[in-house]
Amino acid sequence: MMLLHGALNDHADWALYLALACTFACAIWAIRSSGLTRVASTADAIPLGLMGLGQLALPHLAGSIVEGLSFYPLLTALSALMFGFRYSFLLALTVQLMNVWAGLGELTSIGISLWITHWIPACWTLGLLAVCQRYLPRNLFVYLLLNGFFGASLAMIWVQFGATGILLGLSDLSWAYLKQYYLPFGLMLSFPEGFITGAFLTMLVLFQPQWVYTFRDEVYQLKS
Repeated sequence: MMLLHGALNDHADWALYLALACTFACAIWAIRSSGLTRVASTADAIPLGLMGLGQLALPHLAGSIVEGLSFYPLLTALSALMFGFRYSFLLALTVQLMNVWAGLGELTSIGISLWITHWIPACWTLGLLAVCQRYLPRNLFVYLLLNGFFGASLAMIWVQFGATGILLGLSDLSWAYLKQYYLPFGLMLSFPEGFITGAFLTMLVLFQPQWVYTFRDEVYQLKS
């Protein structure tokens, strides 16, 4: 999930270190508040491991436009729906650290990369879920189509706009360049990201509903 590395200028150091400090503070909060109880359970650790492997493989499938800019499906929306914010965040952080260890990025860029590739899509996805549960019928099709497909598609769009804004403020790349060579390619992935999330979410709620933290049979069951 390493999104930004090598593209930021020398004046971005303050933002990098601030984002890194906030990220590790959030990690401490997530570990202490969750107790990592789900990791200790084999049944819960299996889907976490599978998601981690999927996110870890994505940088190797990424297409690069220029050095430091890459684009690929994030799977963050699916991870947030499956594990909730805290576990999906810790999983994303672990993947980022492994990417750095493998040479795919720098330690200082982990914080700002996670703010873009996890905080934006995860908060959007879980926020949309809360709004849908509050104002719309708790129907299986609403959950899969609106939260899964459309939610993930829009999450990818917000990620690309967020990344573009960061690059405008902390890199030497111009708006004209990003508008032509970066932003359109990322926006094109909004539909595939939504399709992948919706497809996997559908299979999970049908065959492994216990793997999806935000799904409950008694809430979303189909009415006869």
